[in-house]
Amino acid sequence: MSAGELFELIMPVAYVASALLSTWVLASARKRFPLHFALAFALGTLFLPVVIFPLYLAVIIWRKADKPPQRWRYTLPLLYAVVVLTVIGLYVY
Repeated sequence: MSAGELFELIMPVAYVASALLSTWVLASARKRFPLHFALAFALGTLFLPVVIFPLYLAVIIWRKADKPPQRWRYTLPLLYAVVVLTVIGLYVY
């Protein structure tokens, strides 16, 4: 198996892993930051997971949750996950 074929097999898995990690960051960041910062962290994690995710973890170590839990906390992250995974599926297909 050549390196190109291996790369072709691994890339869809990396896309899905990045999307799932980005969804987790969005769900977690919504209770610590305003929505626009949470979306920025999520999109940054989607496109640059190796850089943004450790930075996000460092930020949440120093900053505790200051907002009360939201009623529909998981609705936006689930919608985000469906949209991102659909786009990735269409791109890979």
